[in-house]
Amino acid sequence: MWDNSMGTGVEALYLTMSNSRFRFLLRCLRFDNVHSREQRKSLDSLAAFREIFETFVSNCKTSYKPTDYLTIIDEQLVAFRGNCTFRVYMPSKPAKYGLKIFALASTTNYYASNLEVYVRKQPNGPFNISNSTQDLVLRLVEPISGTNRNVTLDNWFTSVPIAMKLREEKRLTMVGTLRKNKREVPPNFLPDAAKELKSSIFGFQKNCTLVSYVPKKKKAVLAISTMHDNAAIYPATGDDRKPVIITTYNNTKYGVDVLDKMCRQYDTARNSRRWHLTLFFHVLNVGGVNGLCMITKTRTLLVGWNL
Repeated sequence: MWDNSMGTGVEALYLTMSNSRFRFLLRCLRFDNVHSREQRKSLDSLAAFREIFETFVSNCKTSYKPTDYLTIIDEQLVAFRGNCTFRVYMPSKPAKYGLKIFALASTTNYYASNLEVYVRKQPNGPFNISNSTQDLVLRLVEPISGTNRNVTLDNWFTSVPIAMKLREEKRLTMVGTLRKNKREVPPNFLPDAAKELKSSIFGFQKNCTLVSYVPKKKKAVLAISTMHDNAAIYPATGDDRKPVIITTYNNTKYGVDVLDKMCRQYDTARNSRRWHLTLFFHVLNVGGVNGLCMITKTRTLLVGWNL
């Protein structure tokens, strides 16, 4: 990016500063007062990056109103292999080792409305909060609480108690897949070789609908919804006869996944052994996507007003 001898460099970079100057600034980059860090670390594992991260998330919450459908998925893993007490191992991910971040993102434009870094068990103090799935979901949806929007969850988060709390306490509907080992699932909703292929079974209770769909023999997809209250089949699925609950989940489940993909498309990250610098690069990536969302929305409104 700094090589202008062959015409392949980026002019905005090598005219602004030299490569050595950039690397010097990168080595010296800090995000808090290093003299009081050890005292704050005794109460907060995220102390070295807490202030700037919370400022960024606060601006994300207040700068843009998200769309009707949002997604919470725990699949955001920022690659990192240095020393860190809350580094996690996820073998299903390409990076495998990294920092896990939970996100609330829009399904239509992938704007990230809320983020939370997973830091494992915090020391006793004001930052020692519960990491249970129910408490995590309730914290992430706080920016949209009371707005009657819909939230899509994967099976790691989904349960009937979470669905009812979102509806009753947060005034939000929910669509999500459900694991088969949940005690709320009736036995006749579980996989069975005798069930007809592409068939569905519906269960209803107050403000909540459960469906079991058979995509293959001896398989069953379980989903619950507080948004739907009928046994509707989506006609566009043809012979597959998929329930509307399943198609709604399929169409709204990818918000955070696409956000990750967009962050990697123009990644600002550099190799680093400092976890707070890795988080800073990720904040830049998410900020770039959020900025693009707001600019696109503004242009759409201006065209609509013929300005």
